[in-house]
Amino acid sequence: MRNIKVVGLTGQTGAGKSSVSKIIRAQGIEVIDCDLVSREVVANEKRCVADLALEFSITILNMDGTLNRKRLGSIVFGDKAKLEKLNEIIFPYIKEYIYRRIEELEQDGKDIVVLDAPTLFESGIDAECDFVISVIAPETQRLNRIVIRDHLSDEDARKRMASQHNDEFYTSRSQLVIVNDGDQHDLHVKALELVGAMQRAAVDLKNNDAE
Repeated sequence: MRNIKVVGLTGQTGAGKSSVSKIIRAQGIEVIDCDLVSREVVANEKRCVADLALEFSITILNMDGTLNRKRLGSIVFGDKAKLEKLNEIIFPYIKEYIYRRIEELEQDGKDIVVLDAPTLFESGIDAECDFVISVIAPETQRLNRIVIRDHLSDEDARKRMASQHNDEFYTSRSQLVIVNDGDQHDLHVKALELVGAMQRAAVDLKNNDAE
């Protein structure tokens, strides 16, 4: 039996998942940023880059053979079939890295690790989680955040949002849902309550193992 509590954290783009993740990390809980893992994989895993180029053509590569993420994004965002193909190629490499990192943290004696993963369900990594938290928010608020954060037009932001799932998809698959429909203070309070719940769950896991 695993001695580390694995928590999945996911949500729609612009919902505030990254803000929740930062608050959790600030409380001393280990967080694996799966977006960063993805970037590291495509930057350092040549097999993955080769697989992507075979599927989407060499136009997604820079002159030095590295992946041009922006060019690839322009191909897959707004096209669910291509996005699914991208995920099919890259997820096995990401999962391999994540599983290895969880094992390392467990060996280091960590009680909890949070997987900050926008595509937690699509990748199948949710099956490794003891429980899942989703962050959702009203569509208008999400749109405004994406436009400001990523310097996108309304049209491009809506395309990005359209490539993701609706609220019901997340709420039906999660043990806990944070609705980010207030200000930053409200979100901070909700995130701290979440940290307390995770810490209690980790204690319960230890107590069960000791019995």
